[in-house]
Amino acid sequence: MRLRLTLSTGRPWRVAPVDVSPGVPAGVGPLTALLEISDKSLTLTWRNEGTRTVRDVAAGLLLELPTDDAYVTIPGVLYNGNPSSDPALEVPRSGFVCEEHRLPIPAVNAAWDGQYVTLYAQPVARRAADGTVAYGSLGILDGPVIAAMSGVIMFDGRPDVCYTSKAETTPMEIGYADLAPGASITSRYRLDTGRVEPRGFGFRALVKEAVAEEGARPLTIAEIIRLKANALDARWDPAGGYLAYASPTRPRPRTFLYGWTGQCLKLAWCDARLGRPDRAFAAAEFYVSGSGTPVPGLRHGRYLLDEERWAMFDRKGQPFVSSRAYGETIADLALLAEEFGEWTEAVVEAAEFFWRHGGILPLGWTPSGTPVPGPEGAAGIPCARAMLGAHRLTGDKVWLRRAAELVAAYHRRHAETFERPFAHATLDASGEDKEAGMAYFEAVTELFQLTGDDRYARWAEAAADWLLTFVYTWSPEFDADSTFHRRGFKASGWPAVSVQNHHLDVFFPTAELRHFGLATGNDRYVAAADRIMHALGQGICREPGDWGFATPGEQGEGFFQTNWQRKGEANTWNPSWVIALPLYHALRWD
Repeated sequence: MRLRLTLSTGRPWRVAPVDVSPGVPAGVGPLTALLEISDKSLTLTWRNEGTRTVRDVAAGLLLELPTDDAYVTIPGVLYNGNPSSDPALEVPRSGFVCEEHRLPIPAVNAAWDGQYVTLYAQPVARRAADGTVAYGSLGILDGPVIAAMSGVIMFDGRPDVCYTSKAETTPMEIGYADLAPGASITSRYRLDTGRVEPRGFGFRALVKEAVAEEGARPLTIAEIIRLKANALDARWDPAGGYLAYASPTRPRPRTFLYGWTGQCLKLAWCDARLGRPDRAFAAAEFYVSGSGTPVPGLRHGRYLLDEERWAMFDRKGQPFVSSRAYGETIADLALLAEEFGEWTEAVVEAAEFFWRHGGILPLGWTPSGTPVPGPEGAAGIPCARAMLGAHRLTGDKVWLRRAAELVAAYHRRHAETFERPFAHATLDASGEDKEAGMAYFEAVTELFQLTGDDRYARWAEAAADWLLTFVYTWSPEFDADSTFHRRGFKASGWPAVSVQNHHLDVFFPTAELRHFGLATGNDRYVAAADRIMHALGQGICREPGDWGFATPGEQGEGFFQTNWQRKGEANTWNPSWVIALPLYHALRWD
């Protein structure tokens, strides 16, 4: 590896590598640079020792890797070049440098030939006179070269281009500095190196060596349960389910939605745990009795109340049954079946349908039961959890074996080396995403619970570490006129979403991570789960009008911590999973 510096003035910025000797001030263009190295700490100072202001400075540190075949992880945004992302879409891949506050862990990791290196930034907010905040930037340049810059950005090799929404970029000149005579810029970093095999596991060292800040704890677990239960009550409809949508700004037809963003049966399970068995039973019975199709084991995923009809999800204008959403729904139905002693046949019938398709499951199925064409990914992993539900309900070990075989197929594809990580679970994006890894983690932890096989514990640990690359370990500051600054929002503990969706949301296997940590004696996972669960109490409406909601317990789906959409703000789009997931985990916390 080779450490070099780069400095450019003027716009657009450019990479201009230069060599300097550590500990020795050196003239680099119009500035003086001093790179100090102590143990694993790096301090880089740029100073204007001249008599004139130097404008539009873009300065930084370059770590040139000794290979052109490194696996690079930039937490939350880039995993080995994001190989499963749609090549037709603008998604981070190479030549990508982004704001430090976009990264859950402000670091870049590269692994190759049995070794790894991680460069951690130590972010310091720069607040301007107008109250706006800026940070440094991190990324990867072709070479490959890890780049730690003074704040300038790059997308696909194009300087001053920002990734601002799902598969969308915008020209954005940020991060440039004007240095008056005597002024300086100082950046601090930490370098970690070691051995890793396979190279795709470099992210595990990154997570283990990251230092996590304490996050916010605005509510107790009991208060989260009380508020979310109130929101659940407001979604109940006597027709036999829970309304999927209640957004004050994005009204939608009255719908019961199963799996993915609806989670109707997960809400029913929560109702049962809260002591409302009649509603829970009615919701499950409504689904089982009405959602069937002519294809045995295949069911609709939506009920449109005002039209009084069942419907499927929609993909590219065509109806389809999502393997991710359907697998989640049947897994939840299995929990309800255990609770009430009903609907076992429906669970087994669905499990048989999944098994008939064998191996890696498709993104979904057409109304006739044929696979929907599309990229191969991890969308179908929840179907393995449905098979485990069939095993628990019937005691038939064939379902345990079949679930294990299905999980093993996904393990070989995604988790054996992590060179093609979990992807394609979200229905509204196409690439690597946290939710695909969640389903795998939930499946292998359940296999570990059921079998005691340490192999599944090892698989779960790797999956947990991958998921934790999406979880913020620090809390960026926000512009003075933002909601987040006014309300003291802390990002530490919040999960980001995917390599395409760079915002925060509450979707995470929080209770499962806690229980797995307790079962295996891994205090790191227990502490992470605790930090996550309490951080997610932020943004919950406590009284009418709070966070833009009329109903206490409601919470927005998206919290925007970076220049991806509205930095420092939360939305009021609140599909019912934003109630279901935190409530489900809070009810199972102990």
